[in-house]
Amino acid sequence: MMRDKSYSSKLFISIALFLVSGILSTWLYHNLQGKGGIYYPGLIYTTTTVVIFLLTKTPFEIKNLTIYYFFMIVTYLVIWLLTMLSSWFAAIFGILTAGGGAIITFMLTDRFIKKIKYNRVHLLIIGGLAFVITDILYFIFSNTFGKTPVEHVFKVDNPPATLFLEVFVFWHVLVGTKLFLTLSKSRK
Repeated sequence: MMRDKSYSSKLFISIALFLVSGILSTWLYHNLQGKGGIYYPGLIYTTTTVVIFLLTKTPFEIKNLTIYYFFMIVTYLVIWLLTMLSSWFAAIFGILTAGGGAIITFMLTDRFIKKIKYNRVHLLIIGGLAFVITDILYFIFSNTFGKTPVEHVFKVDNPPATLFLEVFVFWHVLVGTKLFLTLSKSRK
């Protein structure tokens, strides 16, 4: 019974950490546009995964953690670039890049941190779901209220500059929580 309470509290903590990670990433990305804001979502998410490794008592070597960290940041930047280059098709292509990012996160964790079992199709769906939710919110809010949720929160007049910022929040929570659950399951 005590183990269940400990697991539940760690699950809640991990969800809260990834929610804060996503919100902070969105805020920094928006407020530091043109001043390095692009780097923060990848840095913050990757740092949060390291906290999750500690929370789940996942052993790692500093050398491998450094390599993992570097490749996670590079992966984030490449996926962001591919999504932005897809221009107006980002609503569709972003689903694939977000899903691909989720798969690569697990591949890098498996390769450099700890051997884990994961299903690539499930990860593609989970990562892509973040973009699908954002697409749905974008179209509902734009058509109903004339602005997206982020445009309301940040009170911006430049919608293309904030396109799909909600993805950071949803992606961090969905993929990060799946990572926590996978690491927790691999400890048993």
